[in-house]
Amino acid sequence: MEVPKFMLRRKYQLESVFFIVLFSVIFMVVYQPFSATAWFGLSPAPRLFVTLCFYLVAIAILVLSKQLFAYFHAERTLSVRTYLLWIAAEFVLIALTYTAFTAAFELSGSTLTLPLVGRIILCVSLILAIPYALITLYTAYRAQKEELNLMRLEQEQQQERPTSRLIRFSDNNGIPKMAVEESALYYIESQDNYVRIYYELDEKLVSYMLRCKTQTLEESLLGTSLMRCHRSYIVNTQKINCFKNGHERGKITLSHPAAKPIPVSKSYHKQLTELLASSSIEAE
Repeated sequence: MEVPKFMLRRKYQLESVFFIVLFSVIFMVVYQPFSATAWFGLSPAPRLFVTLCFYLVAIAILVLSKQLFAYFHAERTLSVRTYLLWIAAEFVLIALTYTAFTAAFELSGSTLTLPLVGRIILCVSLILAIPYALITLYTAYRAQKEELNLMRLEQEQQQERPTSRLIRFSDNNGIPKMAVEESALYYIESQDNYVRIYYELDEKLVSYMLRCKTQTLEESLLGTSLMRCHRSYIVNTQKINCFKNGHERGKITLSHPAAKPIPVSKSYHKQLTELLASSSIEAE
């Protein structure tokens, strides 16, 4: 079973690191008075300094781990089992880092023994596992909501008489994943080996994440109103409300109020400028 795509999103990775750190701080403050091996604290100053150093190292381990996992997953599809083993390795590495700090600074009143190290690993794993589970459940809920939005859109498009061309999107394996009317699409954002497709549903701007290379997607969109305007963006030119023209660069404002400004890079500036010159789109 492949790792769910929401776990590979940058936003999920950043949120998980932030939530883990926040939860661990609260947990440790509560847990510290009841533990014989807990040395972290906000005072005195030397203890605070060591605590901050440990947290910086732990955050670095988490961030590096997630970047490496995303890299390896991009090279080959990894299973949920591999992901869980990877997370377990994170737990052990951070626990060993805590043990190393304890030994190096002689912060614990107890002599470090193998059973004590085992208890430290178990405690650190518990501190990390709880926020991991909570943030994963919450993000899975949001991902499921995206899927439901997509199902609703497809049902509406089947029931209503189509007013524009239907654009179909497939993943890297050529498997069809979604179909959206051209008039409902706003823009597509590249995120590593994934793309996030932004479209309108019930007057709201929603999105769907698809495992597909941007270049492959761009080629499949030839002949439509969607065109590349940046290394990371493909925009629906029918949805452009205003184009702020700069020196060989620019910025696009789309017609939906929830859509963020889209940058136009030097490589695509001339092509887009020529297209908009023949339209009624306002340029600044």
